[in-house]
Amino acid sequence: MTSAKDPSHRNGRSLLIPMAGIVIVFIISRILYDRAGIDFQGDTYLGYWQFIDPKLLRTDLWRSVFFLHSQPPLSNLITGIVLQTFPASHEEVFHILYFILGLVLAISIYLLGIFLRFPSWLSALISAWFMVSPAAVLYEHWLAYAYPLTASLALAGVCLYQFLRTKRTYWGVIFFTLLSVMALTWSLFHTAWLLGFSALLFLLTTERKKLVIAASLPLLLVTAWYGKNLIIFGEFTSSSWAGMNLAKIATFRVSEKERRQMVRSGELSKFALILPFRNPTAYLKLLPETPLTGIPVLDEPETSLHSRNHHNLVYVEASKYYLWDAIHIIRVKPSSYLRSIWQALYIYFHSASDFDLTAGNRNHIVTFDLWWNRIFHGQWQSDETSIERNSSMSAKYVGWWIVAGFFIVTAGGHISLWKSRGNSTKPENVLILFITYNILYITLIGNTMDIGENNRFRFTVDPFLSILFVFFLLNLVARTRLDSLEKTK
Repeated sequence: MTSAKDPSHRNGRSLLIPMAGIVIVFIISRILYDRAGIDFQGDTYLGYWQFIDPKLLRTDLWRSVFFLHSQPPLSNLITGIVLQTFPASHEEVFHILYFILGLVLAISIYLLGIFLRFPSWLSALISAWFMVSPAAVLYEHWLAYAYPLTASLALAGVCLYQFLRTKRTYWGVIFFTLLSVMALTWSLFHTAWLLGFSALLFLLTTERKKLVIAASLPLLLVTAWYGKNLIIFGEFTSSSWAGMNLAKIATFRVSEKERRQMVRSGELSKFALILPFRNPTAYLKLLPETPLTGIPVLDEPETSLHSRNHHNLVYVEASKYYLWDAIHIIRVKPSSYLRSIWQALYIYFHSASDFDLTAGNRNHIVTFDLWWNRIFHGQWQSDETSIERNSSMSAKYVGWWIVAGFFIVTAGGHISLWKSRGNSTKPENVLILFITYNILYITLIGNTMDIGENNRFRFTVDPFLSILFVFFLLNLVARTRLDSLEKTK
């Protein structure tokens, strides 16, 4: 008889049958969503800020990606390769790739539950519930890095557990490769995030030689990209936008009247009067000595789609001014900055589907999405505009079950790790550490460095929140039963 408590002793059939069920539910749900009008939005978002001009992705890919300073390279590199390889059917190819990522995410959630000793039926239920949710479907049909990152992070958790359980180096290589892929896709996953968990793992594991072997090349690749930006642009970072993002949550939360006074007094630069991410021509007036390089991605003020080229070289220097101004505001007006963080947290605890860039597809399932949010997230309304979301607060737009789950998970994670400190190298304990580490990292960095898309940030760790929430509920039920049995003796 197999033990439901030890994942290493479950037979293959008991694991594969629920897994097959997840796949069937996943496929059926996509068919139903397709009939409801949900379609993959690929070309719609090729003109969005993070993407290099699609024309350059097709004709000048490698040079454009190499000289990219505003974003890590992988998202644009993969997009460019698909555009060049499948010029007439790239949207369909992206749709297939994101569908496959959905399957990877579904199976990863299921396996994470198994590793934390859930009954297989419960682990399958959590996976199926998450994958049929409107948020998962909307992000799966949106050409952006949010969904690939969510799948990568969940799969990384699976590989970490396997690396610690089997002590086989190739699992460690896959784990660190996934982390490096994430760091080279989204600037929020900074090298400090990667090095931070690597250091924790080095302290915990006894297999340090295998760990170093597994981590060396992925860490080197990330560091090399940062180093490239330091040499070419003078910034040891994967994104030159950090100053502008921080300005959104610090400088531009102060009234225009106050900012004008501070500019006149010399406390702030003239950039404090220009909203971040404006057309490069607005910045070139203040930075006329910005050189022309002969590299289109750095020189052109607009793309072939007649939108702003957010990768223009002038953003590198402009972002420094925004950063200095933001730091000054934080120092002299800390209460204003704290209020902005509070507003960011308000957005953070909205349903992930309540996000403007998914509105095109969400309109097809607006009633279903509304009731899903009401029942499972405790968010009563989802019709708030982006301006309202950034400037006011209302309890009916908060996902109260998300708030409760977040605090249960973060508190429970710390309690669990503290109680297991004598056996901290156990695979499931390290997995809980990894999950908790990422939830806290995204929450802290995402809500102190930017404002506006904070619930989209949280989607990346939503599978972790769901899994850990159920984990602590199961432990609470088991402990309550044990206490009851002891009282009856």
